[in-house]
Order: sequence, then C-alpha cells, then structure tokens
Amino acid sequence: MFGIIRFLINIVAIIIELLLVFRLVLKFVQANPGTPFVAWIYGMTEWLVAPFSKILPNWKISSFVVDFSTLTALIVCTIVASLLLRIFPGRHRESDV
Repeated sequence: MFGIIRFLINIVAIIIELLLVFRLVLKFVQANPGTPFVAWIYGMTEWLVAPFSKILPNWKISSFVVDFSTLTALIVCTIVASLLLRIFPGRHRESDV
C-alpha cells in the first residue's frame, strides 16, 4: 500500500522539479515569454514560485538572470517530497536489517 503512495509522491515531485528546472533555465537565458512553450512553463509554475517571489531579489549577471524565487521553490519542493517519503515507510528486505 505504502509503495503506491511513495511511487506517486516520487512521480509528482519529479514532474514539479522538472518544471521548476525548466523555468529556472528559461529565466536564466531570458527566453521570450511570448513563446507558447515558455508561457506554458511560466503559467504552470507560477503558483509554486509566488510564495517566494518577494523574499530574495533576482541577480542580473551580464545578460543572464538568476531567479532565486524559482531556486527557493525547487529546494522547498525537494525538502517537502523527502519529508513526505519519510512519513510512508518503504519496503524493508531481510538483507537490509
């Protein structure tokens, strides 16, 4: 039973983290937000980044931007997923004991 829950937590976390990494890279290279794919990524991840948007300012390095709100959301998502995985015990093999 817990194996299915752990699998679903892993899948959801991977999808969210992948979307946030795409957003981080697209923000870094300042991709055109008018492009459908970029607009879709920004729209899908906006609710994840919004709570962290005013905490740390973005850094502009030459023509690149480091978006710390997205980076913070990525870190928090990883921590939350790992905490959720600790709640649901994994399968223990006899060789692990």
